[in-house]
Amino acid sequence: MKIINVTCIRANGVFVKIETDEGITGYGEGSNFTPLAVIGMVEELKPYILGEDPHRIEYLWQACFRRLFARGGPVTGSAISAIDMALWDIKGKALNVPVYQLLGGLAREKVRLYGHIIGNSAEEIAANAKRLAAKGVTAIRYRGFHDTDDIDLHDHKRAVRQQIEYTEAIRAAVGDDVDLILECHGRYDPDFAVMLAEGVAKFKPLYIEDPIRHENPQALVRYRQHTNIPLATGERGHNKYDFREFVVDGHVDYLRPDVCWCGGITEIKKIAAFAEVYNINVVPHNNWGPLGTSASVHISLAIPNITLMEGFWVDSAKPTDVVTPWPKIVDGYAYPPVGPGLGVEFNEEIAASIPQKPTRVLPKLNGFDGSVRDW
Repeated sequence: MKIINVTCIRANGVFVKIETDEGITGYGEGSNFTPLAVIGMVEELKPYILGEDPHRIEYLWQACFRRLFARGGPVTGSAISAIDMALWDIKGKALNVPVYQLLGGLAREKVRLYGHIIGNSAEEIAANAKRLAAKGVTAIRYRGFHDTDDIDLHDHKRAVRQQIEYTEAIRAAVGDDVDLILECHGRYDPDFAVMLAEGVAKFKPLYIEDPIRHENPQALVRYRQHTNIPLATGERGHNKYDFREFVVDGHVDYLRPDVCWCGGITEIKKIAAFAEVYNINVVPHNNWGPLGTSASVHISLAIPNITLMEGFWVDSAKPTDVVTPWPKIVDGYAYPPVGPGLGVEFNEEIAASIPQKPTRVLPKLNGFDGSVRDW
């Protein structure tokens, strides 16, 4: 079997289609915040995979990564992720088995999901949490500062107060049996992250996610010295090397790689195995795309040290028609897909019919003094 064509499909996301001379086609996803750049990088990587055997997934991953002079980063990570995902889809279809069987089979019979809630007040976000919990969802992720995002403002002290207020309200609304995941989006300076951790400790969150920026893992040492609340980070990791210090130096309790950003199925399995050696569990980040979601379900079913995975759609029966069928969800758990490859059919016609949104411009956050703040 040989690869005869590689094309990108942009449909409110970046999807890669790989065609073979035996008529088997695979689809992958590399959606991120810079879609045009990802599409350009897929074009740059084409010469390394055209004419090659798609079954040689590891070889082709290495070719796409190591034959570049400048390696790593979000653009390359997403482009390789999309190509890699499509290759696994082809292999599964060629062998008529789901991808999770190729990864060693089911490590679990179902995977627990966590849902998302938002709100611009403690009352609103608590009501949304109660509604989600009533549907059987047992883990809920939330953050504050949606209201200040709308006016391009971030103030550490104000955000800390709001997140403590939200956490108290959500815990009161859902009780102690629902796990709370406090998302910080890398917003805080270390001192304010400590202040937040001290303020929410009595509400016992499952973990705090990305309290500070990820670029300097040593900065987490200062944070860890002041709290026993578990810490999660890693959605901004783009290959195994980005996770080394977090794992080896014991900075985190949960890693958060995204299969659409970190180098695909091939790489996320390696990241998880690396973490397993150090007794660190994995909670896959999910960027919400339909193929990325399917791939996330497969790896979450097959990798042993996965605790739960992100599923913002956990209370939605069918959030998109671009792929069918959508994963079966019961009481906050996703069940194994049954079809070969990724277990879904990608509908190019529906994808092409979706009105294209402009490239997303992220909030231009400033502090009260007009200085730039992190999004």
